[in-house]
Amino acid sequence: MTRAIKIPCPLIIYMLSLLLIPVSDAYSADQKVITDDGREVLLKGDGTWVFRSTDRFANTEDGQRVQLKQDGSWQYVGNAPVASEGHVRSTLLDIKLQKVVIERHEKKVQKNIRLRTQTVFYVSLGLSALAKNNISITKNDVSHIEVNDNNGKTYPVLSIDPAPVVLKPDSDTTMVIRADGSPLWLDDVKSMSVIFKPEIYGIQQPVTLSRDVDDFEKKKVAGFE
Repeated sequence: MTRAIKIPCPLIIYMLSLLLIPVSDAYSADQKVITDDGREVLLKGDGTWVFRSTDRFANTEDGQRVQLKQDGSWQYVGNAPVASEGHVRSTLLDIKLQKVVIERHEKKVQKNIRLRTQTVFYVSLGLSALAKNNISITKNDVSHIEVNDNNGKTYPVLSIDPAPVVLKPDSDTTMVIRADGSPLWLDDVKSMSVIFKPEIYGIQQPVTLSRDVDDFEKKKVAGFE
């Protein structure tokens, strides 16, 4: 059965490429972009550029990335790129923020109520079937993950669950990322973000997933480990 292939909007693809590149690094690191006619270009840190190949690229209707070769043949190369506040998908990695839950534990101490909270991010992590290597998720990955709010406050990342786990090509898992604390109502926080730093899971540039605080779920718990 022949799959329908459509050439993506050049402007969208170009913007998706730039979304994964920090502004401060615009002229200090090589960048991969797609031209208006669908060819892949390498923008060098020294201000010059070169075509990476004469091949072009397209996206299928089911979200796959296709390389259209100069000789008339084509092949799948991974996922079609996506970049939004809660979802970032590269050729091989698919990261999506499913939900955020604020867990609350109240403990009575004499006549006072002591409140402790944790902000819990549920993130799906999928690896393309075309990936050549597994991804290992370990407890030490907390050092490569950051949680903050739109006011710039940082919340210490406490744990990742499940860990350790090995993610194989053509598989996915849900990561539960716990951060200590949560925004106070008087802080006037609008949103929170979980940030995956470069090198973790093969990521070359920081990946930020955000959600509005108004969309958070709230849950009372018996306590925290």
